[in-house]
Parts: sequence; structure tokens; C-alpha cells
Amino acid sequence: MFLTKLRAFLRLFGSTGILFLLLASLLWGLKEGWSWVSLEMQFLGYKGSVAALGPDPRLPIVGTTFPPLLVMVTAILGRSPLLLQTVFGSLVLGWVWRQLRRLPVEVGWCWLWGLLMVVQPTLILMLLRSPVWTATAGLVGVNMALLFPLSKEEQARAETGADSGELPIALRLLLIGLALGPLMVLRWESGWLLPWVAGVLLLAFRKQSWGFRLASLLVAGFISLALMLSWLYVNWLSAGDPWAFTYQVGSGLRLPQLREDLQQAGGWRGVLEAGKWLAVLAPAYLLLGLGSLLGRGPGRWVWALVWGMPLVILLASLGQGLFLRELSRFGLFWVPLPLLMGAYLCRGAGPGWAKRLLITALLGLNCLTAGYGVSQEPGFLMPLVAEERDLWERLVAGVVPLSGELEAAQNLYEVTSAGQALEDWRRLRQEKRQVGQYLYRHLLPGQKVLVDDDIHFEAIFWARDPRSFLTPHQYEFALALQHPQERVDYLLVAGLADPLRSADRILQFWPELNFEGLPGFREVYSSPQVRLWARQHQEEPQEERR
Repeated sequence: MFLTKLRAFLRLFGSTGILFLLLASLLWGLKEGWSWVSLEMQFLGYKGSVAALGPDPRLPIVGTTFPPLLVMVTAILGRSPLLLQTVFGSLVLGWVWRQLRRLPVEVGWCWLWGLLMVVQPTLILMLLRSPVWTATAGLVGVNMALLFPLSKEEQARAETGADSGELPIALRLLLIGLALGPLMVLRWESGWLLPWVAGVLLLAFRKQSWGFRLASLLVAGFISLALMLSWLYVNWLSAGDPWAFTYQVGSGLRLPQLREDLQQAGGWRGVLEAGKWLAVLAPAYLLLGLGSLLGRGPGRWVWALVWGMPLVILLASLGQGLFLRELSRFGLFWVPLPLLMGAYLCRGAGPGWAKRLLITALLGLNCLTAGYGVSQEPGFLMPLVAEERDLWERLVAGVVPLSGELEAAQNLYEVTSAGQALEDWRRLRQEKRQVGQYLYRHLLPGQKVLVDDDIHFEAIFWARDPRSFLTPHQYEFALALQHPQERVDYLLVAGLADPLRSADRILQFWPELNFEGLPGFREVYSSPQVRLWARQHQEEPQEERR
């Protein structure tokens, strides 16, 4: 028995290690080859560096940064958001592959379905861009795997103390609590899963005593409530308001660079909007779930509630104004998909060969519809965020070189409003990166840069050391802002073409920096997107971007 489990562990460790190396190579190639790192990873890298290195005080900046769990893990992992995403991504892919291998089909079908899942644009963009959604999708998948067996009512749980999965009920509930808790500090709208899971447990244990049902709710929900209340308490300590993270610009709940792409829709309008997105980006999840549900007997409603967990997060995002038009978030519907495949193969109507072909056809269809979603102009769906369109174009161009006709079509696209917006986005990200690299090359020990990190965290990330920057959370910032000639060596401000220029606190205090600058400072890096001023005694060469 021990040797069997050891071999299974080694196989899982080996497959996860291979996935780790592949994902690490892709992320490293994006950074070194294209200088491309997602905004989310840059934000986590900057905040994690502050948590690990300073400058002090750290509580006001770390204590209101969401998600706090990933900030602390980034700090532990050497302040590297790429390593963070590699670890999470390889674990999620390893878990998905393990679930595929457990399906009651030949190994060839597992490889085919695994390949069709890996080439999904939704999954690709999530793994290359978003640690938050990667971790969220993994934890939701684990929760669903633990909750699905509760729909099998024929098991006499009260007599055996175990469910049909041969896992003791007490241990299953404890694992559900451990997997549910971190979700509360990954995506704030995940809090709506607490009453939803409570409904699942009450329905699954409706034949048990009220004492048993209440105990199950306490075991499954205690960690989640403790983490949520602790997070609110830390906000109260650091900002004087437990809800500070919901409205502060630099909290990370809504990155200012992406605020224009946020969408809000409540009530029936939210349901219709969610249906539109799911019809394009996750039809396989919907159809396999419905097919499995129609074939179920006792426990159907418990199974349906568990199946609806990702839908709860999607509707909560729309209702709270946290829905960003991105494919990455729909990876939430792909990680638990092998669970639905297994349920459909066991319970769905029709012969086995027909069910296998249908699953294959749905995965292929999803590739086509997701490709439409990532490339379409305004129409059935609103266009995706510029960051995902930028990354997808780079990936497609890297795999399929452009012919003369395609290059002409791309040049024509760039003169449209959508194409121009994408080019503006690329130039802005490029200039933030280049000014950060300029500071990395020219900053001397002890020199300081006055900057508003809410809108310039990208430059600080590429400069690599946050201790050289004076930001609004530091006690010295107000004095340095009033007397920059005496306190700092550089001033980093937004350019005229930066959409967030009006929010730059340095420009609000010194509007002269929009034009001629301040006495004692000269411009050493100039572009329409970002400007860098140095004190006159500095001898850095001037760089100008047009």
C-alpha cells in the first residue's frame, strides 16, 4: 500500500515538475524576450517587495493591499511574481491532469482532452497573466471536488461516518473550510460563496439533526469568517476604516489602469450579461453541466448548487462592479471541467462513444468561440482589455508569422479606433518600463525619487528596489512634496498622454511640472506618457521619447 501511494506521489510530482519548467520558460521568455509582464504581476511584485524590503512604515501600504494573501506569498518567494505564477499555474495544471486521468476512459481520450484544454485561449491567458484567477480557479475546483460527493444521498453517513468517496465527513468538512477560506482574501466577491456553500451543506445533510448541520456549517465556514474579519481589522488599524481597500486607488481591488474596462450589471441585467459571456467563453461548462444534471437522480439539487459555484462569483463580480472584460477570469470555468466530464460520462444519457465524441466536440467548439471573443470588435460582447489583446497578438504573431496580406490587414486595423487604443496602451506600458529601467541604471545609493506609486508602480517594479522611492504612504512624503529641492533627487510624474495624469498627486501639488518644471530641476527623461526630472547637480544624460 505504501509503495503504491509513493509511486502515485512520484508520478504526480514528476508531471507537476515538468509543467513547472514549461510554464517558467514561457513566463521568462515573455519578460526577457518581449519585456512583457502583466499589470497584475507587476503590482504584486511591487507590493511584495515593499512587504519584504520596505520602506517603512509597511502596514499602511501592505495592510490595505488586496489580495493580501498573494502579496505575502510574493514576498516569501523572493519578491518574484513570475515564480508565484509558475508555482500556482503548475499546481493547477497538475491537479487538472490528475482529474483527467481519473476519468473512466482510455488514456488516449485523456491526452486528447488535455490537449484541447491547454490550447484554450481562456486558459492560456489566465496562466500567463493572472495569479489571482489562477489561484482562485484552483481553489474553486478543489472545493467542488470535495462537495460533489455530498450529492450521493444513498450513503448512510450517520452510521459509517464516511461518504461514498471513503473520506470521513469531519475531514471532508475541514478540507472544505481550508480550501474555502483563502478565496475570501483572493477575490472579495467570493464572500458570496459562504451562504451558497451553507445552502449546499444544509441541503446535503437535511436528514441529519440540527446540531450536526450547525456543526458542519461552523467547521466549513470558520476559517473564511476569521480571515474576512481579520482583513477588515487590519484595514481598520492601518487606515482607520475597515472598508478602506474597497475605495482606495492603490489597494489593488480595482487597478486604476484598468478602471475604464470595469463593468457593472445587477439583477436580471447581470444574469443576461453573464449568459452572453458564458455562451461565448464557457459553453462546454454549461452544456456538460446541464447534461449531467438531467441524468441525475437523488441529490440532484445538491449537485446543481455545487455546479453553480463559479456562476456565483461571476454574478457577484458583475453586481459589485468588479467584472473586468478579460478572458483570464473564465479560467474559473475550465479548471473544474474534468469533474463535469466525469459526471457526464457516468450519468449522462446516450452510449459511451457518443458521450466521448460530444465532449471532444464541445472542447473544440469552445476553442473557436473563445478565439472569437479575444479578437472581435465591439458587437455581441464588449472588447477585451487591451492587455489581453496585446498579449494574444504577440503570441499569435510568434507562432504564425504574418504574411503580406495579414500584415496589410493589421496595419489597416491599427488606424481604427480600437487599433489606435491598443497602440496607445502599448506605448504607455513601454514608457513606464523604460523610465523604470533608466532609474535602475542611474540611481546612486542614497538617492530618492518622489513618485505617486498608485499610478507609477510599473516604473518602481522595473527599477527593482522600492527603497529608493518616496511614496504617499511614507511619513516623509508630505515634507518632500513641499520642498523637493531639499529632500529628493528625482521627480517622476505622468506625461500629458497618460490618462491618469489628473490623479498624480505630485502634479496636483506642482502643476508647473506639466510645462516648464521646477527651479533646480531639469528634465532627463521626456515622453508624452511619463516625465522624469532630476536635480541640477545630477549629470545623467537626457533621454527623450517622441
